[in-house]
Amino acid sequence: MSVPAIILGEVKTILRLPPAGMQNPSNWSQIDSDMIAHYLQVQGQLQRSNWNQSEIRFTSQGDKILDASFPEFADFVFAAVYFRQLTMQKDDLLNDATNRYRAFVDCPIRNAWVHEEQKCFSSQLDGAVLMLPGYTFRELFDAFMYGASLMHKVPRINSSHRARFLQIYDKEPREKVLYALNMSMKTMMNHVGNIAAVLYRDFSNWLHEHSLPLPDVRWHDRLFDVKTDK
Repeated sequence: MSVPAIILGEVKTILRLPPAGMQNPSNWSQIDSDMIAHYLQVQGQLQRSNWNQSEIRFTSQGDKILDASFPEFADFVFAAVYFRQLTMQKDDLLNDATNRYRAFVDCPIRNAWVHEEQKCFSSQLDGAVLMLPGYTFRELFDAFMYGASLMHKVPRINSSHRARFLQIYDKEPREKVLYALNMSMKTMMNHVGNIAAVLYRDFSNWLHEHSLPLPDVRWHDRLFDVKTDK
């Protein structure tokens, strides 16, 4: 019997395997269900977002910008709120959800494959930013979120996030900064999506096979639905 080839980074190859079994299902808790479900929710919201559908490009000739297209401000902020959950050290949603899955999956191949996606995501998070040498993605993202006051109020004058934001935004070409920020997020989203595809199939199967606690989360795309009597 031939075994399908499994290639790191290519999600179609790992999904050729049947759903994975689960070890120690009695140790699974409500928070495990909620955390996995929320991770899948965040990935879905980002995947379907206007930000993700927006074109990211710019062309230049010397110092002259010939053409450029980037996500709208509101679309970026929508995505950034979710991306912050994935990356912020206090939330660390990607690693939290993935580590829970890896602790229960009864398949060393899937464990290793998902772990590699984790490592690639972390490497890009703390690695050099495309077109902005000298900065990591985390530094660039935090500079916008906190230094530009997108997430909290105006930071203190001596804030490192504020200083970094002003250094980047005031001294670098605007189009290059926006390209580096958005394209880095798009690249990292590939790993978010790959992990979600594996977690979704196995988690769905585990819920059915082992009668695990159903997720007790409120789905964001329904939060503002209003039912009216006609």
